[in-house]
Amino acid sequence: MRKVQALVAALPFGTSLLGALFVSALFFSTLFLSTTAIASTVLYEHRLPPGFGQIVPDVSYFLDPSGDTSLDDVLKRSFEKVREYPPQFGYTDAAVWLTFKYRNPGDIVWLSVNYPMLDDVQIFILDEHQNLLSAYPLGDRLNFIERVLLRPEFTVPLPASESPISVYLRVQSGSSLEVPMTISEDVVLRQTMESSAWIQGLFFGAMVMLGLYHILIFLSSGDRSYLYFGGLSLTMALIQATLWGRSYQFLWPESPGWNDIAVSVLINASNFFGVLYIAKVVKICESHRWINIAAMTLAITSAVMVGLSLYLPYADVIYPTLLLSMMTFITGATIVIVRMRRGYPPAFAVFVAGLMYTLGSASYILGKLGVFNNSLLLDNALALGQLLQVLLFAFALSVRMAMDKELRERAQRDTAHAQALLLETEREQNMRLDQEVKARTQELREANARLEKISTTDSLTGLYNRRHFDEVLEGEYERGAREGKSLSLIMLDLDYFKNLNDSQGHTFGDEALRQTALRIQDVLNRPADMAFRYGGEEFVILLPDTEASAAHILARQIWTAMRSEPVVMKQQTVRLTISIGIAATMPNKENSYYTLLKRADEKLYQAKNEGRDRICI
Repeated sequence: MRKVQALVAALPFGTSLLGALFVSALFFSTLFLSTTAIASTVLYEHRLPPGFGQIVPDVSYFLDPSGDTSLDDVLKRSFEKVREYPPQFGYTDAAVWLTFKYRNPGDIVWLSVNYPMLDDVQIFILDEHQNLLSAYPLGDRLNFIERVLLRPEFTVPLPASESPISVYLRVQSGSSLEVPMTISEDVVLRQTMESSAWIQGLFFGAMVMLGLYHILIFLSSGDRSYLYFGGLSLTMALIQATLWGRSYQFLWPESPGWNDIAVSVLINASNFFGVLYIAKVVKICESHRWINIAAMTLAITSAVMVGLSLYLPYADVIYPTLLLSMMTFITGATIVIVRMRRGYPPAFAVFVAGLMYTLGSASYILGKLGVFNNSLLLDNALALGQLLQVLLFAFALSVRMAMDKELRERAQRDTAHAQALLLETEREQNMRLDQEVKARTQELREANARLEKISTTDSLTGLYNRRHFDEVLEGEYERGAREGKSLSLIMLDLDYFKNLNDSQGHTFGDEALRQTALRIQDVLNRPADMAFRYGGEEFVILLPDTEASAAHILARQIWTAMRSEPVVMKQQTVRLTISIGIAATMPNKENSYYTLLKRADEKLYQAKNEGRDRICI
């Protein structure tokens, strides 16, 4: 209980932050809502006849690969029915024409294309005789002020008519070509705008306040964890606001060029901050150096992609960006799982944060696929998952800081206690410290011995590894040169090992390597003789003070053992052969150990070239 209280007391989320979060979220909600209210003051409430709503069943499409088909030509073309909602065409350079018909004997209604990332949207309204009534050029390559209705989605009025009205949409975009559409009466449109404004404002305000708060902590503490978290929170807020179209509406309404590349720039920036935050908060650099190097490499790559995204077209960088995002996700998951296995508490909080985001993403996607009934909460499930993820990320950072604080305080208490004991019984303490130093020294020696064995041993076969071979070979060569004793080297390679892996599986291949290593060890009688796994299916035997003839006898024993007894694992039995190359030399200062290694390698390749399953010396 005391530990929990200590953790909670150290969290950087006090009532002041919660109050600031609430005020900030309320501010942005009010901003979004007031703008929506201004934009909708011209609307009047009226009822829509039955049959309107999502227009999925009535939409047809025509794919224009060249993108230069005019409206007059399109009217002569045949269209295909849309089979899914929303209509999705992936990343394509083609233009897509969509059409549907409606009747509306009442007042005007509103057609909304609910995907703010589309570059070029042209809407044509024709009467029953195919005469053009209205044409609306839209898309996020135009300034925001040029829209018919000042809202993130592309919304145009549909006139009232007793006769059938045809609507044609031409859509082309460098982003994913998705065209979700709805027809709404005034009151429904207004309610939707108000509801989405509240939710989006709360989300954006909370995310921005969290980001700025932690950046301020970084400025005062210098801990880069806070900087990475603040950058991640701000970039995620801007990504979601850009996808909603709110960034274009409020932050850069007269910069369509920047709006076109903003998503790719921000995604790469979030990858940069995200991988640095996870690596820092779970302290992966202290336990797994190579994973930390991979994380730093991804961070550098993300930073480079941020620069490239500023100059290259969106279509050229989106695929590398998505690939990099996937690699960042996999690396982050690996870091968290590795640290969870070590029982590190912040890693569990980061894992739950990722789980919340995954659940939000899954709910959003399932809603779009029609598995769940659409609702305001479901439409914003992705943003809710992001918010929960960021809050749990902040919690993980707080837990880590609390642990660091507890460790510092414990160290201080231990130091004070040691000083008190020293003043009380100095002689006794000196003896105890001496005993502890001896015990720790012995433990350190044992640990170093274990680590040395691990670092020099191949985990699969139990033989020494390649790195240890390089060290031992150089030392034995120098010793042979000093003492005037010969040195022999045997190189062995399993024949057709790749075919064995392909036909029997890698598990059987590993077992074959282990059994080969055992047979090699069985013929080594002298303590000075050493066997190594050189790499893959290659093995090396180093024989100090050994002539070539003696090395040949030993190699013959190994060759015979491999031929006489098959490799067996469960129900699998395979007879393997081995190719062997032998080299021997009298070490001297004129040559180096590399010459001996090269000659043994040449003899091994000679054995392979002559048909394998043989010894060359």
